[in-house]
Amino acid sequence: MNFCPRKLVCETTMNAMKARTSKPLLKFFGVLVLLAHILVAADSSAQTGVRKDVDQIQGTWKIVALEYNGKQAPPEIVATLKLVFKNDTLAFLPGEPGFTNYKFKLDPTTKPAGFAMTHADGVKVGNTQHGIYSLEGDRLRICFASGNKIPTVFVAGAKSAQTMYTLKREK
Repeated sequence: MNFCPRKLVCETTMNAMKARTSKPLLKFFGVLVLLAHILVAADSSAQTGVRKDVDQIQGTWKIVALEYNGKQAPPEIVATLKLVFKNDTLAFLPGEPGFTNYKFKLDPTTKPAGFAMTHADGVKVGNTQHGIYSLEGDRLRICFASGNKIPTVFVAGAKSAQTMYTLKREK
């Protein structure tokens, strides 16, 4: 049997390096796996929240109050305007050309919960307006701000440039 001191030194050094690096490396990969499981669970929980709110918002909602920039909408508009949520679509009825059909998305993970509606008809097709919403049983509030701003409170006071919808589920 041939004895090679150089081979022995190399193998001993490599084994020592493997022993030193494998434990931290295993810990690192263990932490990565744990983080991946946490992220999947968090995403699953967020998806459950979105699904729950999307299911609860379905149906026809009658406007109880509509305010823009501190001014109430005329009573005849409040008396006739309805919002109809079906799957991921939203329709304003009676509608106006170009301002009737939308796609909507909910994000209950933000505080307050986020609402986005994207024009599905008219000259603004594809334009998205972001806002906030609150869904409590048969009561729904949606608030939008002008431009790309997202409201932080459910108020459409004077000079706020915000629109506030207060709705009640139609039975």
